[in-house]
Amino acid sequence: MFFASHISTSRTTDRMPTAAKLVGAMAFFAVGWAAALQALTTMPDGTPATWFAPTIAMIGLWQGWAVAGRGAGMGWSMALGNGLRTSIQIAILGLLLFALRTMFIRSANLRYDGFFEAIFASMDLFIEYFFQSLIVPVWGVLLIGGIIGGLLCEGAARRWR
Repeated sequence: MFFASHISTSRTTDRMPTAAKLVGAMAFFAVGWAAALQALTTMPDGTPATWFAPTIAMIGLWQGWAVAGRGAGMGWSMALGNGLRTSIQIAILGLLLFALRTMFIRSANLRYDGFFEAIFASMDLFIEYFFQSLIVPVWGVLLIGGIIGGLLCEGAARRWR
């Protein structure tokens, strides 16, 4: 009995908006936007990147709300970990999304002979984009921004309970 009532209340409180979730969403939106602007400098000339920065920023908003904001209130060391985790998830989801996007555009142009060739090509694109992103400004923004964002979420959770 206790476990069932505890699980149902924890699920509903996880969905409730809190100040920490709002601060996390705003902070990691900014981290995603800044990291995307830094990543634009690493892209080859002629790469279509019209929606790159807004898309990465929206991933940051989502991850800031769902990961950093929900994990706030568990202490300052956990805040650092949650912030870094959120930033790394922004990077991985962004790389995966744009690798899949490129694969779908190429498959629409009939560049692949089959399904599995397209899947393996998307994995190659993910790895290629990952190595392109391994410059100091992109990961510097993500890591420092993640630490600051995690601390801001923890401060908001402590200030507005």
